[in-house]
Amino acid sequence: MESKPMLFCDTKTVLAYMEPNFRFNLALKIPLIGPAEKAAPLIINRLELHDNRFVINDTGYRMTVYRQCQADAGLYNGEVDDDSDEYGFKINLDESLQPGDLKLTHSGNMHQRRKYTHEVLQYDCPEKMCSLPCNHFIRLYVSGSMYEFPYQKMKMYQMMKRLLTTFFGNRTGEWTVKNMILQNSVLRWPKNGRKPILQNVEIGEYTPPKLDALQSITDTSVPLTSLKMRVLTYQPKISNHKFWMNVEHLIISEDVKVLYHMFSIQTPNVSVTTPTPLDVNLKSLINKFMMRTRPIGIRISIRASSKMDLNMINHRSVLETSTDAMKLTMRNEAVVNVQYTEIDSKTWLTIETVPNKG
Repeated sequence: MESKPMLFCDTKTVLAYMEPNFRFNLALKIPLIGPAEKAAPLIINRLELHDNRFVINDTGYRMTVYRQCQADAGLYNGEVDDDSDEYGFKINLDESLQPGDLKLTHSGNMHQRRKYTHEVLQYDCPEKMCSLPCNHFIRLYVSGSMYEFPYQKMKMYQMMKRLLTTFFGNRTGEWTVKNMILQNSVLRWPKNGRKPILQNVEIGEYTPPKLDALQSITDTSVPLTSLKMRVLTYQPKISNHKFWMNVEHLIISEDVKVLYHMFSIQTPNVSVTTPTPLDVNLKSLINKFMMRTRPIGIRISIRASSKMDLNMINHRSVLETSTDAMKLTMRNEAVVNVQYTEIDSKTWLTIETVPNKG
């Protein structure tokens, strides 16, 4: 029986049911199916990005630099996690930025001068000072297999960009990332191609540049189901970023000071997961919430480490109150429900605007 090649649409259908890593590898080995692979729908369950490694579903891609210098027996030889220049000096973050890269941290050390002292050089790669060769390689580990590439031709940050562009760049079909975790300092995202639909995202420590990056790479026609982040004491006030409007549920942990400026966040559902004492500041929180009209559907949940009797709160808009629940009227035909609930042995305070059925 004569075999016939699959049509473009048939190839897309078959590829759509393949595990993503197998599918990417197949397209690299058979370039003819590349256009179909880019056009086929793609669903990734987990995408985790670090500076020198990333994870797609259950497959990890990790890079290191292997140094083997013969010029100085006292130099550390072996695997290191940092890129370096021809003198062995660590390349700083700003120097590694390429066109299209999105920096996720605050301003760094672009203008810092390097110290080319003899004391420093004697501990770094002496390739430029001696005639003996230095063998440097990038080692790429993928699911237990190791591949080596000459370090003179490419740095780790360049390989990271190349791999992510190979997998995710120039996509024309719809693709979805169900769970995305950002643990990197620079998002080395492809410049061209269709933007992904992101569902659940964890960004680690909050910084405004991370929101800028998400705004830039996300298909904002579909809102995020959840965005999880940490707010530390030394970090600035949470800015009123337009990306909040594209998030259905914002989950915040760490610094309880976020309570005093989270009401400006334009996200319908906000949860603060850090145990928070409410026996002192609950009255001021409710007053702040009631200062302006809130649309129906706004919900704020705070994990409580201590409770305040809601009967003790006096507000001109109170309709009814008890120890663990109260109702207040809002000017837009809405009612604000404030109540304590127990979920998995944890106490939560919920402030929510609902329709006034009275």
